[in-house]
Amino acid sequence: MEINQFFYDFSFKPRLLVEERDKLEKKFKNREAAIIKHRGKLILPRLLEVIRSTDFDHLTELAQNLKKMEVLMLIYNDYPFPEESPETLAKINRILTARYSAVVGKTAWNIFQHQVDSSAVQDLLSLIYEVDSFGFLMLDEKLQAYMESAINHNNGLAEGLVYAVLMAGIKLDNAFHSLRIEKESNLESLLMDDVLKKALSSDEFIKREGTTFIVRVLNNYSMDEYKQLMRIYFENRDYTQFHTTIVQQAVERLRDPRERLTDWQFLNEGSIRQVQRWLIQRKLQIIFEKDQDNKRLNYWKRFIDYMSDVELIQDPMIAFIYFEEFVIVEYGNIGAAYFYHREGFDRFIHPMSRSKAFINSRSQQNREGMFKVPYSYEQGIPLFIRKLDHRGGWQSRFDDSMREYLNGEF
Repeated sequence: MEINQFFYDFSFKPRLLVEERDKLEKKFKNREAAIIKHRGKLILPRLLEVIRSTDFDHLTELAQNLKKMEVLMLIYNDYPFPEESPETLAKINRILTARYSAVVGKTAWNIFQHQVDSSAVQDLLSLIYEVDSFGFLMLDEKLQAYMESAINHNNGLAEGLVYAVLMAGIKLDNAFHSLRIEKESNLESLLMDDVLKKALSSDEFIKREGTTFIVRVLNNYSMDEYKQLMRIYFENRDYTQFHTTIVQQAVERLRDPRERLTDWQFLNEGSIRQVQRWLIQRKLQIIFEKDQDNKRLNYWKRFIDYMSDVELIQDPMIAFIYFEEFVIVEYGNIGAAYFYHREGFDRFIHPMSRSKAFINSRSQQNREGMFKVPYSYEQGIPLFIRKLDHRGGWQSRFDDSMREYLNGEF
């Protein structure tokens, strides 16, 4: 009998134990760091002199002869030493790598998060990666697979981390936690900015992160920064691909583009039109939300590209659907749709929605009736065209009329 069939491969990562260890390390490391920094004020200047005078061939020997406290002084006290030459910094990095410990790795990583552009820090992290592949981070396996590419990225480690986070395909919260990104650090801000700039055009990214998360992050940006990101979002999709929560936030921050176009002029004309179409579709969804079969909604959605606007009255629910030369009045409660010439509607029908008679009326029937005017002309101006009900095969009757009216044949 084969014994192997009763045994299985098993791997274990004691994450909770590691997290508890990290808490204790952090508690005592801070105390240790304070002591080393204090003593470093006396010892470090002499140590730096020794490092400057030692050639590269003898650095390993020097590193092995240093006390642990002296090594840690090099990472705790003012690293990456802005007053030192590139040659001295390269020597310090060699010593820190030769006497590498997880404390050196974690400290270098924390420094990098606040000095993202420091070439000395990035060089040190590259050397550390050669030693332990960032084992001090206990990375998620998916992220770990892309870290070598990140560390060797042509545009630097920060840009490489953006690549790693996107390629790993895990949520940003989880990726940042795995990478131990500090809140409000320069690295957190840079990564979030670059990830959004590269990924807001992707529906897959938005689906993975969730619109609630996206909106919460976007809310932290200034108006100018927000517009830059929303340009990426809007100019890479049409209105049928928009996400309700994201667009609603945009309308709240930038106002309705049909009422205040100025704040939307960071977009090209085509994208502004897409936003307007989405708002029209949203109003159609509201007016027809009580329909059980969505037939009216689905019908009118076919004509959104021809609509210039939809105006809603809430009580009772009435919609004025505007086209270039005519207007259709639809009711929340299924009934007939009334077609009017645009000029006549604007002159005689629409003003009634703001009249005292309409506002003061307590009868829903009377209110609805104010927009059911059967006169073909009013004061010599074309007004009523026709009414069509929604019974039977109403779509074909509507199609015939819409075809004529969109062609200007009344």
